[in-house]
Amino acid sequence: MISPSKLRDMLQIPIDRISLNGIRVHRGMIAIIFYMLITVILTADLMPNKVSLEVGQVIESDVVAPRTISYVDKGKTSKLEQEIVQTVTSVYEHDATVIGKVDEDVNRLYKQVRAIQQEPNLSRAQKIERLQQVLTTNLSPVVQGGLIDSSEVDLVQLEEITHVILRRSLQRGVKKDEFDMARAALLLEPEIKTLNPINAALVGQVSQALLKYNLDYNEQETKNRRLQAVSGIEPVRVIVKKGQIIIRHGEVVTPEHIIALEELGLQKGQGNYVRIAGIACLVAVLFITLTIYLAKYTPHVYLENNRLILLGLILVSILLFNKFIHYYSEFLAPVATGALLVAILLDTRLGLFIACLLGLSAGVIAENDFRVAVVAMVGGTIGVFSVSKTLEGYSLTRTGFIISLVNFVLILALGLVSQTPGETVLRQGLAGVVNGIGAAILTIGCLPYLENTFKITTAAKLLELAKPNQPLLQKMLVEAPGTYHHSIVVGNLAEAAADLIGADPVVVRVGAYYHDIGKIKRPYFFSENQLGGENPHDKIAPGLSTLIVTSHIRDGVELAVEHRLPEVILDIIKQHHGTMLVSFFYKRAVDTEHGECVNEEDFRYEGPNPRTKEAALVMLADCIEATVRSLSKPTVNRIEATVRKLIRERLHEGQLDECGLTLKDLNTIGDVFIRVLTGIFHSRIEYPEGAVKEAERRKTRNGNCVK
Repeated sequence: MISPSKLRDMLQIPIDRISLNGIRVHRGMIAIIFYMLITVILTADLMPNKVSLEVGQVIESDVVAPRTISYVDKGKTSKLEQEIVQTVTSVYEHDATVIGKVDEDVNRLYKQVRAIQQEPNLSRAQKIERLQQVLTTNLSPVVQGGLIDSSEVDLVQLEEITHVILRRSLQRGVKKDEFDMARAALLLEPEIKTLNPINAALVGQVSQALLKYNLDYNEQETKNRRLQAVSGIEPVRVIVKKGQIIIRHGEVVTPEHIIALEELGLQKGQGNYVRIAGIACLVAVLFITLTIYLAKYTPHVYLENNRLILLGLILVSILLFNKFIHYYSEFLAPVATGALLVAILLDTRLGLFIACLLGLSAGVIAENDFRVAVVAMVGGTIGVFSVSKTLEGYSLTRTGFIISLVNFVLILALGLVSQTPGETVLRQGLAGVVNGIGAAILTIGCLPYLENTFKITTAAKLLELAKPNQPLLQKMLVEAPGTYHHSIVVGNLAEAAADLIGADPVVVRVGAYYHDIGKIKRPYFFSENQLGGENPHDKIAPGLSTLIVTSHIRDGVELAVEHRLPEVILDIIKQHHGTMLVSFFYKRAVDTEHGECVNEEDFRYEGPNPRTKEAALVMLADCIEATVRSLSKPTVNRIEATVRKLIRERLHEGQLDECGLTLKDLNTIGDVFIRVLTGIFHSRIEYPEGAVKEAERRKTRNGNCVK
């Protein structure tokens, strides 16, 4: 047979799984809804009404740009590249050996001519034929005959002039692809013009026959130099401002107009689907990153759908507001407002992360403007840092001025870097100042509504509850003054240790103020309010006394709910006694004649045990302060022994098992409590009776000033 406890355990497993699955599905739906909303907001401008135009068509109405874009004009960029390429000189490789080879050819030619002239047995025709056989250069028969008929004097002159004009031409450089032009230019050399027509013709044709090119075109090097020159060219960009008229009524559509329409996504068949997909992917990456961050660093937000919805609403509202306000100035993006709201309502570190995400989104909305993203992110981050350091509430006015100053300096610096005109920088800087002040105003205006709607307790709300003019505290002061004083001391005591162990000092102080408000219903049943009078517990049974004493927890919860105290304060009220035994009345009950029938569980508080560091601190401060106050002679040693003993008892009884305190934390708490309590309850010097009378006499003589 299955026991009831085992059956309960068996049934509990699937219930937990169903619950967890339900939470997971619900959280996923929340993420999908806000993902779609944010994607639609960021891509709203990318889905305008489209037109269908052709080159040469006359437009019937103005076409206006729905957003600001910057695109590369491929036609103008290509034309600029061609112009740059034309300015790059072709690269030729110079062959220095050609001049020597040409000189040798000239010398050989005239040497062969002289040798044939000196052969006596050959006729003129035979000499020309013989010359033709030995020549390696293609010369016409007329030139060959002219050379054979030339005298020695003429040959010397012809040879010298041939050397001069060939060397000069080769020194200038003869390109392979311009060889014919170089040969023709030889006939225009000045030395040829000094000769008679026959010799001039001979020198000209010989020089043309012997000329060689010495500059060879290097195609690869020329290509490399042209590519290098083109690579340094900035593409020609065209900027189209939002609201700018692309084509006016009555104008003829040009290819440039079609390109602008296609870049804007206005031309039918040319949509911005690629850009929309890119933004959707960007939002998905940001959402995944945010989810990982929430799960790892802020689980108290990730595991509560209420807080997730608040986070999503803040993101959507800020982006939507930014979408409308950026038409006036990109630097009015209310990123700091979103970061401040998240930091105050949810978590400070999460506020820093949200400042970065909203800053990136602001840059996307501002047409991928890097400056806008930087100013938005830094302004939001500085705002979170400044507001998170305030301890007396949230000094949002000061935070607004800090954000304004940071925005102005950043916009000025980035404007100087980008060489933006001074008038534009000043206008943008003023927008940054307005942004900072507006962030403070919006945050102050939104906080109360979001706190109440989502039931979130902020430090400002807790500090408001700590003021002495609160109705519950005033009622405690009047009806249970001892409890009021005890609560104030407990608050000071616990707050002194809170910072050192990583607990929230504001929650600790306010929780201590209200932890015993249940004693207001029956104040004189508690020793601190009896003021030396008759103790009503002396006339009633220990069991009834225990019931009255432990009921102050339930009474406190009822009063807290009635006065709408935050959940965190309710938890401290419920948990500050844990499941401790009311040992005084239990011992009295055991000492009676029916002591063997006493059930220890009837003399314990209902609990639960403290589940937070703050609740545990209040528990320890509560019992330690009351015990030390009851010491007859509270010396330093007795105070220290009492503090260590009570902490050790709570630890051994398991009251601190669920609160997250470590042994090091407990040791730190003990040190702080001993130091504070020693200052409060130290032994006073006992003045002699004569000194007291003398002080009274001086007080009477000098009024209220005792000298």
